[in-house]
Amino acid sequence: MANLTLITKSSMAIARAGSIVQKSAVLLGATSMIFLSLGTASAKAVTLSNGSLEVTIREDNGAIDTVLFDNMTFFASDFFNPGAPVSDFGFQNGTNTSTFVINTTTDFSFSTQQPVSVSSSGDSVSVTGTYTGGGANVDFTRTYSLVPDFNVLSVSTEFVNNGSDVALRYFDTFDPDQGIDQGNGFGTFNDVLSLSTDAGLATVGQATEQDGLTVVLGSLDPDVTVASGNPFQIFDGFDLNNFFNDPFDGNGDFVDLGTHIGIELLLAAGESGSFKYHQAYGQSITEAQEQFILAKSIDVPEPASVLGLLAVSAIGAGSALKRKEAMKG
Repeated sequence: MANLTLITKSSMAIARAGSIVQKSAVLLGATSMIFLSLGTASAKAVTLSNGSLEVTIREDNGAIDTVLFDNMTFFASDFFNPGAPVSDFGFQNGTNTSTFVINTTTDFSFSTQQPVSVSSSGDSVSVTGTYTGGGANVDFTRTYSLVPDFNVLSVSTEFVNNGSDVALRYFDTFDPDQGIDQGNGFGTFNDVLSLSTDAGLATVGQATEQDGLTVVLGSLDPDVTVASGNPFQIFDGFDLNNFFNDPFDGNGDFVDLGTHIGIELLLAAGESGSFKYHQAYGQSITEAQEQFILAKSIDVPEPASVLGLLAVSAIGAGSALKRKEAMKG
């Protein structure tokens, strides 16, 4: 089971001009390498941990601060903080770019554009607030939890529309940089796939560094939008509209660009909605996909055979149906 502890992170250097990020690494001696995380958050954070996977959530704005995988070894990999930290979430009212808000792990003066309250209970962290951009009035509760027995983070959000009809655009944006911890630079192989689980077909984005460390994130929701390999991050309303209109599939290209997930919810007055997605981590593509498939499959009302699922997922590429058709705009 995940254990919750409070931690305080030290403030580190911030370096960014507009959307151009300068990334630095300092080599010390023959055996040690220190990589500078430019713009690393200084806020207090709440920690979820199962031992091998540790996730910290900022207490000031509810954004993911760090994700450490293989945390029981000396060479634990930080997936999102090296270089320019990007592990953010936000909202927009339809296509109206003036209503865009983002809560970012980068410690800008505007790192909290959407006011929230953050609390921990048991093995989960909840982020609550009310989005009001463009006259909208939508309550939301974003809940982080680790899926028991898997290296998988679940992000589940409930919405209640207290105002008039709204086309709510909700998104998470990431720049996976796990390779830097292995001395392999900031780039990743990026792809968009469909994975078959016992709970249904999931659309996922996948980012893999040169030695195989992989994050797979996606959802069973048929209306989900996923991109991997472009842009670097969703930083404003124009980026967000481009993401929904033409989500990018890197097709395995090696670049230092981001992986993103979002959904547009058409909520009538008084209507509720929800969105859930998973982030799965592994030492290889096959391992990360297995973690995702097995974690999603435990949602099935009649539990499936774990051995059977492992046999299916061990096929690797055979269980990943390449999503070539255009994604939902």
